[in-house]
Amino acid sequence: MNRKLLRRPAAIDALAVAALIVLTILLYRKVLNLWLTYDDANILRLTFDYPFLDIFTNGRVWPQQLFTPLLLAAFHVMRRLFGFDPSRFYVMQLAVGAMTVVLVYAAVRQFLDWQRALSAAALFALGVPLCSVVVQLSTIHYFLAIDFCALAVIAYAAALRRPSVALNVVSVLCYALAMLAKEVAIPLPLLLIALPIRDARTRVRFVIGHGVAAIAYFLWRRAVLGVFLGAYGWQIDAAEWPRLLALLPLRIMEVAAGAGLAAGLLVIVLMTLTIAFAMRSRRALMLLVAAIVLAAAPLIPLAKEVSRRYVAVPWLAWSVGFAAAVTRRNDRVAAALLVAVPLLAIVPNRAEWRKEFPLRRRMSDEARFYFYDMPPGGLLRNALVPPAALGEVQWLKTVHFGRPAGGWFYDDIFLCSGGAGSKQVFEFEGRQIVDITPRINAISKQFCGSIRNDAPLAAAFHFRNPALHWDLGPYADGKYSAVIANGIQAFEIPRRDALKLPGMPGITLRIRYDSPAGWTTYSPELAIDFAHKPDVTWHR
Repeated sequence: MNRKLLRRPAAIDALAVAALIVLTILLYRKVLNLWLTYDDANILRLTFDYPFLDIFTNGRVWPQQLFTPLLLAAFHVMRRLFGFDPSRFYVMQLAVGAMTVVLVYAAVRQFLDWQRALSAAALFALGVPLCSVVVQLSTIHYFLAIDFCALAVIAYAAALRRPSVALNVVSVLCYALAMLAKEVAIPLPLLLIALPIRDARTRVRFVIGHGVAAIAYFLWRRAVLGVFLGAYGWQIDAAEWPRLLALLPLRIMEVAAGAGLAAGLLVIVLMTLTIAFAMRSRRALMLLVAAIVLAAAPLIPLAKEVSRRYVAVPWLAWSVGFAAAVTRRNDRVAAALLVAVPLLAIVPNRAEWRKEFPLRRRMSDEARFYFYDMPPGGLLRNALVPPAALGEVQWLKTVHFGRPAGGWFYDDIFLCSGGAGSKQVFEFEGRQIVDITPRINAISKQFCGSIRNDAPLAAAFHFRNPALHWDLGPYADGKYSAVIANGIQAFEIPRRDALKLPGMPGITLRIRYDSPAGWTTYSPELAIDFAHKPDVTWHR
């Protein structure tokens, strides 16, 4: 390569940006073959149900007390650009993902040389968590939050160096947009205060506007939702906190390592040791603490179940921390680390991709088949698409587009009451959807005849707003499931736990137990009215 070119910072940065875009496309280009999965159909439906301004002002849009209006705004944009063509939505998803990697480079470049910034951005792109974010349209707000955080950092750094009130206002606005994309951005001012620019007093003075934006965000959230903070998912009782907090760092490491656990842990250990050896000053320690708080604090309410996408921000902090720490090493060691660690990160990334992408491709194939090719009245059996998501695909198909309805079931108890009748039944087998109608009578006879209706089983439910608590038994092993609407929905659940269900008046379900010995039993349907009958106990 021309040495004169390498002496020009703008040319070097342009080459680095091009390399990062190419890397992102090479890693994740197959997402262009996907369709709607998980919450995608629900978010898309909301863009039909509510006008654009309602996503910022109408609490009915957010029944789970989340408040991520830029997520719905992104879906509005995708629908305006591409109509109803979910396959093309992934063009925007991949473009936003590549833009996020570039903005990470640009933000890190404010403080480090191009080699370290390139290594940090490449590590971020190669992170296991990105495999889960890029394959799902309804996680685009993670990218958007990181985008606006990066822009806030860039504008804040420029404002301090000049100094410039106008640039600081830009930083504040970007920070506000980041919070409206995803709550993970809320702690950003702590990182801004710790940045190695100017003196502490000046940094604090320039971050006052960000503090005002955070207060405005909480007040806005309170006005729309009625709460300052809200969370969905598993309820965490007071007695569980010490254990969950102690295990949280290990959970984050395990999730960040991904399916290629050994290779992933090797990368994490190398990055962590590099960071640890660089902690030789109070400022470095302060910056590390700020990064940990920024990355980990939003995960605390979700400590019971740490999903891959939740670790995207901690992985970003890890990547940037590693690149910054390498500056403490000699040139040869630095060069080796900056090149070797991203190369090693390819191994866990590809291992995770080989696990994650086939699952998403199957979900996409099932949802696409159901929407376009399912015969009127046909049934889809045991789809990998979650039941609620398939219900939203049904709404799009029948209510919005007026196509003939189909149906589905996730538990074969549906067959025992004759639910299939003479309908065609389809299921994903191998790599395609196949017609299993000729086999359905045999499947029904074998399964329904294997149920033990007299086997001991017990269930206790207690609703304490906003969570439903349960305790199932008497078996310590085996698998428990909640079955709703005679098998139309079914979910595997822990034996004892509690789930937040804000806004729901009640639930009717039956409990299924699968023994390791190969037999199955069910409870009768149990109705829990959260207002009038919040405690239900049953046993046999």
